[in-house]
Amino acid sequence: MPELMRRLFNTALFLTLLLASCVPQPDSVAEPTSIPSPTETPPPAHAPEIRFALIGEPDAANVWALFDEAGASHANYALRSEYWPRLYHILPQDSSFQPFVAADMPSEVTQDGEEYSATVKLRTDLHWTDGSPFTAEDVAFTANTVLAFELGYDWSTYYSPEYLLRVEAVDSNTVKYYFKQKPNVGIWQYGVLQAPIVQKDFWELAVTDAATLLPSGELRIQIDQARSYLDTVQASVDDLTAKVTAIRITGQEDRQLESNLTRRTAELGFAQNNLNKLLEENSSTLTGAHQKLYQLTDQDEPTLGAWMPGGEESGAWTNLANPDFAERFGMPGFDRAVYRIFEDEDSALAAFQNGEVDFVLSPDGINSETADAKLNASYSARFLVFNPLHEQLADPAFRAALGCMIDRDMLAADILQNKAAPLDSFVLSAQWHDSTKRSVCSGMDGAARIGYAVRLLKDAGYSWAQEPDADHAGQNLLLPNGEPFPQVSLLAPSKEEDALRYAAANYIAEQAQSLGIPFVVRETRLNDMVYAVYSSQKYDMALMGWRLSEYPMYLCEWFGGQNLLLYNSNRFKSACDALGVESNLDAVRKNIQQIESALTSELPFLPLFTVMRSDVYRGLSFPRVNILNGWGGLYGAPSYAMPSP
Repeated sequence: MPELMRRLFNTALFLTLLLASCVPQPDSVAEPTSIPSPTETPPPAHAPEIRFALIGEPDAANVWALFDEAGASHANYALRSEYWPRLYHILPQDSSFQPFVAADMPSEVTQDGEEYSATVKLRTDLHWTDGSPFTAEDVAFTANTVLAFELGYDWSTYYSPEYLLRVEAVDSNTVKYYFKQKPNVGIWQYGVLQAPIVQKDFWELAVTDAATLLPSGELRIQIDQARSYLDTVQASVDDLTAKVTAIRITGQEDRQLESNLTRRTAELGFAQNNLNKLLEENSSTLTGAHQKLYQLTDQDEPTLGAWMPGGEESGAWTNLANPDFAERFGMPGFDRAVYRIFEDEDSALAAFQNGEVDFVLSPDGINSETADAKLNASYSARFLVFNPLHEQLADPAFRAALGCMIDRDMLAADILQNKAAPLDSFVLSAQWHDSTKRSVCSGMDGAARIGYAVRLLKDAGYSWAQEPDADHAGQNLLLPNGEPFPQVSLLAPSKEEDALRYAAANYIAEQAQSLGIPFVVRETRLNDMVYAVYSSQKYDMALMGWRLSEYPMYLCEWFGGQNLLLYNSNRFKSACDALGVESNLDAVRKNIQQIESALTSELPFLPLFTVMRSDVYRGLSFPRVNILNGWGGLYGAPSYAMPSP
């Protein structure tokens, strides 16, 4: 295809997605980078400015680069992520999913021919900072641009190309989303519906020009054909391999069959190499289009958020409260937010101590101990993981007894010196966790814990040479069959690599030994621990850590269809299969609570603690003192902050 024709074909392909936003359609209606904005009128307390110490230098990334890998940084998000509207947001006070610039909750996702679709109604009283109205055209343009350019990082998390097909403007205030497969809550409510939205009128011409550099339609067709050919050859190789293997097992051979296998195996290599070349060409072409998109100027770009850019002067960046936005959502407690840039935590804290800033912003909270620190449980959680292939550790009664011996409040406060928060659940968010589900041993003192653990083990058939009690450790725990309980080990990092996990592991060992369990701690490098749990399975127990998400789909990565940890339970698989295609919030909430109830019963893990996040601020108040991951996890939440004496 001549180069001019290829460019015209490619541009036409891109415009097809963009113009879909303009096609009228019948109305079928009967998931950190975002900072939620307040929906309630704030108290009258007010001050001219809130001053942030921002560790790290923001750059000039435009919105397309900002939410892709090219521009993603804590400094950029802290400064700019509230410039653009989002249809829905998560309220930090209770983690509830609420409309933002949408007028109401979205429609149910329904089957629409071979596709799935859903609609959202928009508020009709919102305007960009240039005075033009916010419409469904803006929403559709943003989504279709991300899909056409195959943008990654946060963009692809919001607008998943595996699910989202296209977006159309039904009318000026109604958006319709089309999906290739039925989306779940993680894709719909916690993905698409919380994505940033840009103004179509400002970006359309420049983006259309950049789209001429996208891979041609011809190349995309060649890639699809190459994938299909590779799948066909692979299936043939698999079939021939099975036949040759079956014949060899009988001690015979079939030269013709083996010759066919050799030929098809060589053909498989050719097919893979051909696909790789096409994919490399596609990637190289996409990179060029991305670079053009990222370099587009955003000077005078209209925004529509709680804050709008106020410029940079003498090393400090300023955001101004958006008066049009404030008129509809309530005025923030400050007229402007000022961000002073610091290279490291020490210099930022020095400015804080000198009264030059009100809040120190750091990606994971402040590491240094300071009297002004506010501590909140973070998303970084720690669990005691049992090897599901270990016969003696498979007994839920044993796991429950060991879990009862672990006093999480004591562990967090005394052993870990309040650098951790006790965790007795598998779900962190108040939106999804069933608060009525608590450990039976919660609130017990040491004597009561030992008594309950002993009863659990005795009822399951265990015995001791010397039974443990409040004053004496148990000796020689015996299995229900009378054999000695084997020595078991707990993999944990060294004190230098992770002091909290190291201390927790030694506390757990002491508690286990008091029950007469032959229990030792094996210091292991973190990378080796991960390999043992996910690959070799050569371990008894491991003290693992994960950074969990607001929406707990990670439960299914652990125990459901993906079952990364090899825990065998049909209860989890069926529940996770249902979650994979469910977008009704109430139905999903019930399903997640059923999974958590099953986990509490079977205990494949023992929840232990979450690492505390330390935020440093003064002279400020927020709607709640304690929220998951702290107010620093929301980049200081200037829309929620209020001046205080």
